[in-house]
Parts: sequence; structure tokens; C-alpha cells
Amino acid sequence: MNEEKTIQPAPTTSLPVEAAPGEKHSAVIVRGISMPPHQVRMAIDQAVAREQLSEEDGEEAIWWLYNYAQANSLNESALAAKMKAYDKNTLYQVFRGSYGVNNKDGRHASWSNVVKAIKAFKAVAIEEAKKKNIGLLDTEVKRIVWQCCDAALNDGMVSFIYGPTRCGKTVSLKAYQRAHNHGTTVYIELGSGWNRQRFVRELAAILGNGVKAAKTWVLEDAIFKTFKRSNLLIVDEFHKALSTLGRDASRALLEFIRDIRDKTECGLVLCATKEGLEDFETGANAKTFRQMIGRAIVKAVLPDRPALRDFNTIARAFELPLPTGEDLQRVKGLVAEYGMERLFVYLQKTHALTRQAKEPMSWAAFAKVMNGYLSLAHMKNGY
Repeated sequence: MNEEKTIQPAPTTSLPVEAAPGEKHSAVIVRGISMPPHQVRMAIDQAVAREQLSEEDGEEAIWWLYNYAQANSLNESALAAKMKAYDKNTLYQVFRGSYGVNNKDGRHASWSNVVKAIKAFKAVAIEEAKKKNIGLLDTEVKRIVWQCCDAALNDGMVSFIYGPTRCGKTVSLKAYQRAHNHGTTVYIELGSGWNRQRFVRELAAILGNGVKAAKTWVLEDAIFKTFKRSNLLIVDEFHKALSTLGRDASRALLEFIRDIRDKTECGLVLCATKEGLEDFETGANAKTFRQMIGRAIVKAVLPDRPALRDFNTIARAFELPLPTGEDLQRVKGLVAEYGMERLFVYLQKTHALTRQAKEPMSWAAFAKVMNGYLSLAHMKNGY
């Protein structure tokens, strides 16, 4: 008999980091770019002398990126992940000054595309800096998600979390991983169409188990050896294991995730949309699913709508009065149609605009921002 616990709303009660080129693998997070500032300055000067880089703005762009990385404790891998334009090896070559030097035709490649990517990233970073840092708010979704993660990590359980889209599931899971990231918790988001082999390679890369030319079974063994009873594996967007794969491919993926749990006894958290709940429990692979959940499980179904106290918590974080009347109905309607994520986008934009105008935050200002965005969304092309 399965012993199932249902989480109800309640009061609040590294693994090794992948080394950048030239660094030795270590369990300690590398702080900043591996090149010292004077060498980066020399590399920039050499690129200018080779006419790979413009002295006017290209030099400033590279130097800004280096200092941005240092200020935010980002090594080449972490910086590449944030930029999404170039990989860690390219960034390493840029800061070292070897990027595009002596190509096959004997010429030095221009850094113009790199500079364009840095400028685009800088514009985004500047806008991000304008946002109010509210941290992770103590909402009902956050409390339930963290309770499920605690149960899985501390008691070796399998926790299932189901909830509507854009309700804060992923934000809460990633925050939990960051708070328990000293060799303890691994987070992976399942991609559309990922079969067993793709999942194995993605997870191995996160764990720092080299994936180049490695066979799947070799990576699987490395994963089994990496996880221990003291670890927690979080698999987000788990419903994609059924919705984007055929029956056999889906079963193979489910069985591998179950094998991780069975062989290592690590905690396991699986997070999916509510639509995925029925597929898991009554679908074609329901038997495999039941075998995965084992003897003791925690299952939490997140609420469709935030509680009133959550709106109050959010308002206080943005230095707003508690929403009432039309303001409250406006916020509730927005969240019902577009989710909590949209509410935070509009609040952050309101904060940036009112700060620029040196005005206090207000629900009237929020209404203007919201109506402005919605009018753009419903604008029709008259041509």
C-alpha cells in the first residue's frame, strides 16, 4: 500500500562547479574571470593593435564585461550562461586576447560581432539593475514547494508538485536549489522531446561529468556514482516526459529517473503542470509511474489563484499600500488571465518608471503601465 501525504498550505516553518578553461576542477565556486585585470587590459590593447577591436567603443565593451563578471562573481562558464551568445571557451579567448588570432587564411578575425553581443547584453543588464530586489517572497506557493523539497531531501521521499503555469513553481524550485547548493541539490528542467539519452547527457553536464565522446551507459554510471542519499534531484517540467514523447521513449526516461532514485536513494522532486497529473496517474505509463513513486510519497497540488495574503506580501515588497477595491480586482484579473509572472513584470516596470520620475509607487501608476502593455498586446495592424 502506498502511504501518501498531501501537503496543505501551512505557516512558514555544490555539486562541483564546471571549471573554466585552464582551471582545475574544484568543488569550490570560482569567483570571477580566471584572468587578472592587468592581463585582460593587455589583451584588449593587443586586439586594438591588431585592428580586431575598435578603440572607441569596442575596448570599453570588453572592459565593461570583464568588470561586470568580477562584480557578480561570474567565471567564464557562468558568464556564458547569462549571455547566451558565446560559450565559455570563446569568452576565455576574448579575455586572454587569443580570439580570432591567425585564422587559416593568416588574418585576424574582427571582434565586431562579440562587441555587438556584449552591447546587447549590457543593455539588458542595465535594465535588470533598475529592478527592485525583492528576493524570494514568502508566498503560499513558495512555502508548499519548499516543504515538498525538504521532505524529499531530509526523508528520502519522492515529492510530486503539480500547479498551473506561471504560478511561481519554477522560481521557488530554483531558489531552493540555490539555498541548498553546497553539493546537495541538483535542478534540471526537462526540455521538449528529451528522450533518455538526451536527459542523461544534460544531467551529466550539470554534474560536471564530461560528455565529449562518452557513451550513454558511461554517463549513466557516472551519474549513479555522483548521487548519494544526502542529495536531492529536482526535475522540473516533468510533464514533458509524457506530452512530447512516444510511449516507449517516455517509459525509458521514467525508468532511468526511477533508477537514479532506487540505486542512490537520493531525494527526488518532480514538478509538472496540473494537466500532467491525470496523464501520470491514469495514462499509458501509469504502471511505470506507480513503480517510480515507491512506498512513501508527498503530493502537493498548488492553488489556481494566490491567496489574498500573497497580494499583500507582494504589495509590501514594492512599497505599495494593500490593494483594495478596483486595484485589487485589477490585480486579480491580471493574475487569473496571465499568471503571477506578468504581475511582477508590470510591478518592476512601474518601479523603474516611478523611480526615474522621482515619484512614489502607486496603484495608479501600476494601472497606467498595465493598460499600456495591454493596449500594445491588442494593437491591430491597419495596413
